[in-house]
Amino acid sequence: MMMLLAAGPPAEDARADTLKQRLEARVGLRARPVFAPSGRFRTEGGDIFVLDRAGPKALLKFQNRDEVWALEGHPAPRGDTVFKNDVGETVLRASKLGGLTLFTRRTPNGQAVTLVGPGEPLSTRRPLSLVALLRAVVASGHRATRAAQHPLAVTSEDEITAETAAPIADAAAVVAEAFEDLDRSGRRDLLARWRRVVLVLGDRAEVEADGDVLVIGLNPKTGPAGRPSSARIVRALKRGR
Repeated sequence: MMMLLAAGPPAEDARADTLKQRLEARVGLRARPVFAPSGRFRTEGGDIFVLDRAGPKALLKFQNRDEVWALEGHPAPRGDTVFKNDVGETVLRASKLGGLTLFTRRTPNGQAVTLVGPGEPLSTRRPLSLVALLRAVVASGHRATRAAQHPLAVTSEDEITAETAAPIADAAAVVAEAFEDLDRSGRRDLLARWRRVVLVLGDRAEVEADGDVLVIGLNPKTGPAGRPSSARIVRALKRGR
């Protein structure tokens, strides 16, 4: 009996540790999770997204949207972690027990999130042919033109390689997302100035203005983290850059 009593507390601690690890692993936020680091999640309001924690930054993509968001984790009170986009907005909050909350413009106070299954890895880079790239860039130009209500071309003047094709197509789609976001929010006036968007390869993400040309700088080596998000593009246009 004495031996059983002595063995009791460590067993409880082991169960507690196991439960904590399972809860944390359930949302894929540990460095070495039990489940795959990429998961598919659903919010209370029915929004579905994939979260990929395989790389140095968390990658998030909403269902039926083109943009992949690169989020950086920061320590928060009570042992939580907040994940912010490139304009400092909190998109996710993870509790120390693994609970996950999503914040959007429609739900600024947050929505609880539930893991519903494995997700397609967002950190995997797929090669893109030149033909597919041209189609993607032209499609993005058409989307930007519809949003601005005047002809607007999206182009790249750099040499296209197997390594840069997919990042260029991705950046073009994000530009279109930004223009459509401004159109939906009733700020089409901010799009009247622009006649062309040029995607420029470099070593960092940038948004610059050159007359009526919007210049988007991207680093093709770092994936979604290497180009500005649609939120950063929108913020730059609102500031009149």
